[in-house]
Amino acid sequence: MKMKIVSLDIKKIGIGKFFPKEDKVELDINFNDGVDKEILKVVDITDAESAAESILEDLRKLEKNIHKNNENKELIVDNFVNIVVKDEDNAIKEISQFIEKIKNKIGEIKSKNIAEGYLDIIRELKNLKLDLV
Repeated sequence: MKMKIVSLDIKKIGIGKFFPKEDKVELDINFNDGVDKEILKVVDITDAESAAESILEDLRKLEKNIHKNNENKELIVDNFVNIVVKDEDNAIKEISQFIEKIKNKIGEIKSKNIAEGYLDIIRELKNLKLDLV
């Protein structure tokens, strides 16, 4: 049996679009599996920890699909891909805290009933970034 180990390093997460009414935000996730890559993922911000875990789960699925050896479909049993996320517990904690910050900013946007300062909050939200380097 061949076991392929892929090391996944989440580098940076930024914010794309956001949908305050749905409590969702599009995250721009930069990661490295030997090559720098980037994906967009829409997450539900009502439960930050679940959102963080679903990000890692999706990255794992993506990587498994990339690294599957499709040359001989009969030997799929022989080809295991193990995706190892660098410092996974800390990554989940930090992503979780980042999503919590996003949730708070979106809460501010929702509760703002005067125009003054509204664009500033949106700008602050758009500028939120998480660097996991």
